[in-house]
Amino acid sequence: MTVPGSSFTIVEGAFMSAEQDQSNQLWRRYKTIFESKMVGILSTDMNGQILDANDCFLEMVGYNREDLKAGRLNWKTLTHPKYLEQSQQVAEILKAKGSVPVFEKEYIHKGGHLVPVRLGLTMFEDGTVITLVQDITQQKESERKLGEAKALLEKRVAERTLQLVESESFLAAIFENMPTMVFVKDAKDLRFVRFNKAGEDLIGIPRAQLIGKNDYDLFSKEQADFFTSKDRDVLKESRIVDIPEEEINTARGVRYLHTRKIPVFDKEGRPQYLLGVSEDITELKKAEKQRSVLVKEQIARSAAELRAQQMGFLSDLTFAMTQSFDLDNILKAFTEKSIPTLADICIVDLMDEEGLEISHTQISANKSEDTEFIQSWREKFPMRWDAPYGAAEVMRSRKTEVINGVDLDQFLKFTFGPEAALTERPIHAEAFMTVPILLRDEKPLGTISLISTTPGRHFSAIDQSMTEEIGRRLAVQIENSRLYYRAQEASRAKTAFLANVSHEIRTPLGAMLGFAEILKEDESLKEEQKEAMETVLRNGQQLLHIVDEILDISKVESERIQIESIVFDLPDLLHDVIHLLRGRAEEKGIELRLRLGALPKMIQSDPTRLRQILINVIGNAIKFTDSGYVEMEVRSRNGNRRDGRQRIEFLVTDTGIGIPSEQRNNLFQPFSQADSSTTRRFGGTGLGLFLSRKLARLLGGDVILNTSSAGIGSSFLISILGKEVISAQGVDPRKASAESVAVSAKQVESILVVDDAMDNRELFKRFIVRAGVPEERIETAENGAEAVRKSLQKSYSLILMDIQMPEMDGFQALKKLRTQGYRGPIVALTAHAMKGDREKCLAAGFDGYLQKPLDRAELKRVLSLDFPKQKSREAEL
Repeated sequence: MTVPGSSFTIVEGAFMSAEQDQSNQLWRRYKTIFESKMVGILSTDMNGQILDANDCFLEMVGYNREDLKAGRLNWKTLTHPKYLEQSQQVAEILKAKGSVPVFEKEYIHKGGHLVPVRLGLTMFEDGTVITLVQDITQQKESERKLGEAKALLEKRVAERTLQLVESESFLAAIFENMPTMVFVKDAKDLRFVRFNKAGEDLIGIPRAQLIGKNDYDLFSKEQADFFTSKDRDVLKESRIVDIPEEEINTARGVRYLHTRKIPVFDKEGRPQYLLGVSEDITELKKAEKQRSVLVKEQIARSAAELRAQQMGFLSDLTFAMTQSFDLDNILKAFTEKSIPTLADICIVDLMDEEGLEISHTQISANKSEDTEFIQSWREKFPMRWDAPYGAAEVMRSRKTEVINGVDLDQFLKFTFGPEAALTERPIHAEAFMTVPILLRDEKPLGTISLISTTPGRHFSAIDQSMTEEIGRRLAVQIENSRLYYRAQEASRAKTAFLANVSHEIRTPLGAMLGFAEILKEDESLKEEQKEAMETVLRNGQQLLHIVDEILDISKVESERIQIESIVFDLPDLLHDVIHLLRGRAEEKGIELRLRLGALPKMIQSDPTRLRQILINVIGNAIKFTDSGYVEMEVRSRNGNRRDGRQRIEFLVTDTGIGIPSEQRNNLFQPFSQADSSTTRRFGGTGLGLFLSRKLARLLGGDVILNTSSAGIGSSFLISILGKEVISAQGVDPRKASAESVAVSAKQVESILVVDDAMDNRELFKRFIVRAGVPEERIETAENGAEAVRKSLQKSYSLILMDIQMPEMDGFQALKKLRTQGYRGPIVALTAHAMKGDREKCLAAGFDGYLQKPLDRAELKRVLSLDFPKQKSREAEL
């Protein structure tokens, strides 16, 4: 192929001299360009047939010179079909104008894959088309790699271009069709002497207006100063200067260039020109910025996901720890839940409350054999308190210890002693982390030790932060557990104290009331003596009522009060309450009224607690009323409750002293009354209304002050929820049995009364005699040991056994008798009135249960030897 404007012919990739007088130097330059693999060079005719091509192009499309010589290469067959129309249009423009802008398309490689390329074309007078082809595959795959490849290509092309800048039109065509901006400045004034088409397009100013201008004519002074300083550095230091990024103002707006500036020397080695090659990296910069934003977003997303996972783990762990107040359960849940999220092995060492000894050690591991080994190992080698590493040091310093890449021998030697380092260890330790368990930065409660056995798994700052947070949460749970058990101990102590107080007061009080009741029934007493006995009984009953209130209030406060669910006759209970209180009202000269509205006859609730509420509230009304009346109006409010219960209201109205508004806040407070002066005038503990409200609420209702006016009177509204029962089959069996039982002497051949109080033994004998049992059939014992001895010598029809006695109590005596084979009925006698006493006695093996002071109706039922299963129907609330 003959290059227009020159006398060179390109044959098989080589430049051959057509004129012998042409310089060998120019020939070598052309040959170097053509044979270089910087850019593909080919010549084609107007039909698209490739006449010649360099090796760079042939390798680009996967063909060889044999294919070229055989005429198998045509740009139309090499071009992917989707670019054919575009290429045809380019060919037409080329015919018309002689040149076209740089454009891109894809060739079909001989192997079948596509090769993206960038093309620069020029047509000579003889119709030959010279095409420069740049493979832009790498650019498409990676902007960074493409930039490096392009930079290298541009550098090489620039070097070749500078060598040929004054050569023939072939070299000018290469310069003109470079896809990046190429410019040449004179070394003296730094004015532009050459500008290619790509540079013209980039700057947006015709080349005719650029030639002869310098940077100060085109850009701001700040930009021009920067460009000029770089140019002078290139010329002064005679070296290539690489400017990774520079900003210029163009007709298309602000663009960013990656520029390389190269000095061009004359024959004497003096700088003559400055060659610049600039790549527009604006889009690449935008892509990098977008990529940076995406990377930051991804990092933020990953951090958020990690935090969410951490919070989820913390939440699960906290939930697991809060399922129990038992310290062993808390530590077990903690260590098991920590594996394997935190580490492969988790050990918690907990100090006793004095901080002197390890009170608890809990171990969990991924492998059960590791757990067993560590447990046995720790038993053999306890922790040294003077150790410079491990839990002891962490508790002293209150600072977390992290050891990644553990020297296990050294660690064991200094933490557990020299002998520990000599033992066989089947567990590999990769990293240790020991965290103090701190409660508000006070004295450490213990430590959390985490061990990684997984190769390469070390503890990071995030691991440390999370474990320290977990340690604080564990500290709270440990403290809560200890507080809970202290409260339990205090509650048990209080319960024991109240039970003892109950026993100590009820025992003599029961004897007093019992003998007073017997004396009252003596027909030989004078009227004055009977009144005295009634006074003793009334005040004794009041004292017993006060004791019961104090015990009840303690049960309410500890949430141990018992509520029954029994079917009973509501109108009968209301009449009984009014009958019981009528005498007290008549003594004060006031009228006690009962008005019944539409009511269910039989309801299911707790009759004992309802009776207690009504007696308290009506009794209060009577106590604070000196004239007029006290009235209770009862009505049912039928509602559409899902559980089938209905609201029953009791409106208690009096014409008493009333309650001033400023004193009403104290009404329902324990141990207080509306006016402290009423305590001196009317007496009482101030517990009645407080206890009544608590009981009413346990029954599904309430007690409220409805109306009150000082000097006029008050009304209280009581409510409960009760379920109506149509049949009467659920009538309280205790009441029925108590009313219907007749004692038969044939049933009770002999009775043994066991009590350490002589007065009680005598009182029980008299009650039993009055119930119809001859005195000669009654024997006594003053303690459990004597009762066992007598019972093993003689079988009794019934044994009444006191619970609290010296030498041997009732439970011990019962156990001894049952162990020795005694099968006769034994009934518990107790002055205790605490929650669970009945259940405790029945569960221990007693056949029945009697509470002091004795209820004579209950005693009659027991003497009938009728012992139905007294399983409690009471529910703890």
